[in-house]
Amino acid sequence: MHALRKALTATAAALVAVVGSVAVTAPASAAAGCRVDYTVASQWPGGFNAAVQVTNLGDPLTSWDLRFSFGAGQTVTQLWNGTVTQTASAVSVRNAAYNGTVATNGTASFGFNGTFTGSNPVPTAFTLNGVACTGAPVVPTSTPSTSPTATPTQSPRPTSTPTTTPTPVPSAGPVTADPARLVAEMGQGWNLGNQLEASIDGMPSETAWGNPVITGALLDRVKASGFDTVRIPVSYLGKIGAAPDYTVDSAWLARIQQVVDLAYDRGLYVVINMHGDGYKSVSGAWLICDASGQEQIRTKYQKVWQQVATTFKDYDGRLVLESMNENFDGQYGTPTEPCYSNINAYNQVFVDTVRRTGGTNASRWLLVPGWNTNIDYTTGGYGFTIPTDQYRSSAIPSADKRIMISVHYYDPWDFTGTESGATTQWGPNVTDPSRSATWGDHVHMENQLKKVHDAFVVKGYPVFIGEYGSIDKTSADPTNNRYRADYARTLVTLAKQYGAATAYWDNGYNGVYGFGLFDRQSATVTQQGIITAITGS
Repeated sequence: MHALRKALTATAAALVAVVGSVAVTAPASAAAGCRVDYTVASQWPGGFNAAVQVTNLGDPLTSWDLRFSFGAGQTVTQLWNGTVTQTASAVSVRNAAYNGTVATNGTASFGFNGTFTGSNPVPTAFTLNGVACTGAPVVPTSTPSTSPTATPTQSPRPTSTPTTTPTPVPSAGPVTADPARLVAEMGQGWNLGNQLEASIDGMPSETAWGNPVITGALLDRVKASGFDTVRIPVSYLGKIGAAPDYTVDSAWLARIQQVVDLAYDRGLYVVINMHGDGYKSVSGAWLICDASGQEQIRTKYQKVWQQVATTFKDYDGRLVLESMNENFDGQYGTPTEPCYSNINAYNQVFVDTVRRTGGTNASRWLLVPGWNTNIDYTTGGYGFTIPTDQYRSSAIPSADKRIMISVHYYDPWDFTGTESGATTQWGPNVTDPSRSATWGDHVHMENQLKKVHDAFVVKGYPVFIGEYGSIDKTSADPTNNRYRADYARTLVTLAKQYGAATAYWDNGYNGVYGFGLFDRQSATVTQQGIITAITGS
């Protein structure tokens, strides 16, 4: 979605990410062990956000108490997904009522805001339930000596995990070859919007637009609500170094991978893209199709995707890479030929680059958009071309496609996005026609989805409606949520009929003109009616 349609109040000025992994044990009465990932996800003068994830490598836990000490006088000011006690530098975090039970290889997560003066080092030692860190699972002394000493196998993640954490076992799951099966498996998706694509003055930060640090508890709630796929928009912007290497900041890339893992390790499909780098309205944007120096732009684009694709090359087929977002020349009118040619060129560079990194990237599904992800301008003969796929694995049968087409759907914008209380109802069940748009009804919706079906699905290219949704206008019309649910239900139903998977746009904002379905701070549901309309859960 265009940044101007989704920006929230900025609360942070910069981001500094540090990933630390420490193994800790549970009480010695049982086989124990765990990994702690402590991340400073964003930092500004005198304050910071941190995310902590504990992976239990031992016997199941029914409650937990994680303790550590700050090394430079930091103070926790606000914590979510747990309760905190701090005495001087010593911190104790106990589970909340809903996340105390942690299965073997399961995780518990919490986040907090804190203050600091001078420096903000990551804690170096942890204890879990009173037992000091050991670096490996611990078994009680009564356990037979033949008990394995190696770290138990975790939920599969690839070997490209940052070297600051123990190397997990890579997943060797196959890529789903059949397009219809892929669409069915991706099913109903949800966007983690306004997070990893958020930025201030050209510098990405997951809390820059007012959302809290992303936690496993949030992704647990998303999955429990019935969603099958999480789309994670990503901006790189000022995290990209200078020519000729265009090196992506390692801490930012590690944080992207951490967030991907939060969804991937829960068995969800995951889609990641390059999001805000192609908007003229975003400070520091550079992937601009009508800018001068297109050769340099393509080189930079290639270098960034090479690094990202290499990071994720061993993830299995549940990871889908998307070349870009709503990339266009800043105008919503008819696309210009030179600009469309450049967008096609970006898509081709993306496909070639990802395939050449090898691993699962040689065969995974890749997602590409047309002009502004607009259905008419992608299907209607305005210049969109599907990239060739010459570097894909030779093991893929020649008739198989491994490229998906990305479109977005927000018709009619009067209902879905215009920040006004004038148009609050949609569909055949409206009770007040004066509150309904004069265009964009359910018949129009079906006609648009039939266009992508006829242009792509029948040719073996599945379609992903990567964004759709509508803003909250209940302040103007208390019945608005009924029509928001009708809109979502109709879109999802028609998408299934015409061979497309879907992902609802959620910007994390609840309230007047918000798209939010969840409270990300508390990891709770805020719009169950719309979620039920989408997932049936």
